[in-house]
Formats: sequence, C-alpha cells, structure tokens
Amino acid sequence: MGQFQLSSPTLVLVVEDDPILMMAMVEFVENAGCEPVEAYTVREAIEILETRTDIRTVFTDLDMRGSTAGMQMAVTIRDRWPPIELVMISSQPWDASQIPARGVVLGKPFDRRRIVAAIRKFAV
Repeated sequence: MGQFQLSSPTLVLVVEDDPILMMAMVEFVENAGCEPVEAYTVREAIEILETRTDIRTVFTDLDMRGSTAGMQMAVTIRDRWPPIELVMISSQPWDASQIPARGVVLGKPFDRRRIVAAIRKFAV
C-alpha cells in the first residue's frame, strides 16, 4: 500500500480584542479546516508574526475597540509580510483605497458561509 502522510493544518492568525467575538472567529477558522492562533491585541499579533514563519493567513476585525487599529495592522502586515493573506471583517464601510491590495473585507451582516469560504480561499 502507498504511504499516507498527514499534512500540517494551515495556521490562521485570528486577531480580535473582544473575547466573545474571538470565540466565533476561532470557530469560523476551525470550520474552514484550519488551525487558529489567537492574538487579542495588534501588538500581540505583530509579535507572533515576527517570531513565526508558518502563518499564511490573518483573519482580523478591523473595528477593534472602535479604532482603526485593525486597518493599520492590515497595512503593516501587507508592508512587512506581503505573502500573508488577509481576511478582514468590519461593521464600518471602508473606502476601497484604504484596503490593502490583497485580501478581502466582509461587512455586516456577517454570513458564516461567506466568512468560512473566504478563509478557505485565502488560507488553503
């Protein structure tokens, strides 16, 4: 018989400062067949990206604590780690010129299927 090798799951960095929303976002990542790595602050997310080379996708809320920290982080990721894909959610409308060139922003109302499909598309 042929040998069967298990591949490592694709890691997705999930960035969210609200613990309740983080649980839902982690579930979306798991439903997409990926393994979540959690960060509750932008600083924590950047530190993870600086020390890990196995993160392929970042799934983040752009509206953390009502600030633009999520979008600023997305721009930083695009500048420092261009191969990393971005899946972003937001309850705010964003000007298309503000959105990093690669990635997708999904707005409210959030559709679980669209979010899971976007994570699969960009992470796998």
